[in-house]
Amino acid sequence: MSDTLRDAVAEPVRDAVPFLVITALWIVVMVVLYGLFLATKPGDITYDAWVHATVFVVPAIGFLGQILQQALSG
Repeated sequence: MSDTLRDAVAEPVRDAVPFLVITALWIVVMVVLYGLFLATKPGDITYDAWVHATVFVVPAIGFLGQILQQALSG
């Protein structure tokens, strides 16, 4: 019984680890892009909130694509 339970738990965990790693990488990419956006912003210009939000759109599309791919493969 123990081996069956171990197999039942181990397989989903092994399947989840690559997705969690990719999720962490997407978060790092989004933070780095936002950091570059802030670092290269001219000091005398202030952006509205929607401009700041659009910095996250491109990486978020890739992240959502990864979630969709993972959901379809499972």
